[in-house]
Amino acid sequence: MTRSAGRARSGPTRTRHSQAAALIGQRIVEGEWAVGMALPTEADLSRELNVSRASLREAIKILAGKGLLTSTPRRGTIVQPHSNWNRLDVDVLVWQTSGGATKSFVKHLFELRRMIEPEAAALAAERAGPAERAEIAATFRAMEVAEEVQASIDADLAFHRAIVRATGNILLAAFSPAIEASLAVSFTVSRAGQIQPHIVPMHRAVAEPIIAGDAKAARAAMNLLLDRSEIDAASVAVDDKI
Repeated sequence: MTRSAGRARSGPTRTRHSQAAALIGQRIVEGEWAVGMALPTEADLSRELNVSRASLREAIKILAGKGLLTSTPRRGTIVQPHSNWNRLDVDVLVWQTSGGATKSFVKHLFELRRMIEPEAAALAAERAGPAERAEIAATFRAMEVAEEVQASIDADLAFHRAIVRATGNILLAAFSPAIEASLAVSFTVSRAGQIQPHIVPMHRAVAEPIIAGDAKAARAAMNLLLDRSEIDAASVAVDDKI
């Protein structure tokens, strides 16, 4: 059995085609199949991954929907240019960081976060009603008492989700899954297996002005939080492949 086939059998809660999609997607993102290359034949790939041809076809459809692949009658299944990839897709984000987030990925991720989160914090301070402010306070308290890394990450995600909801911006809310995917990756990278002592105080500095309705202070606190979070993430990032 190949290493890939063994990995395809893990995760019993996942369907066979989603497992196959994950294995293929991971290898594409890692560069095993470069842009413009054709994947192995359907027969060879289904045998290697130990999945049926029907499951493999479904996996290819999933990856085509994420912009990683395209199928043509003459050339076969071809890896698409990076510009076509849905970089904010949850799976693609996870695949990009499974071997460790690269320095350039961290840079781009925090550039994106700075475009969104400071203004979201300011809007939340201006617009949140009592229920939204209570939710932000509750999610912060959950972060404050979290003793395990995953519990801290879960509470952190809930905190930022509550801020997005508190903006009252329906378009930002629609963008929420992509925001949450990028945040989940960011938190996992920056935590580096531990809860750093500055996490709670810096989130308190964001929560308090939002609850108090101070947009300027909320924006500034979020920028400071992002500055420190980027330092944490960059310290454990790996060098980019040449």
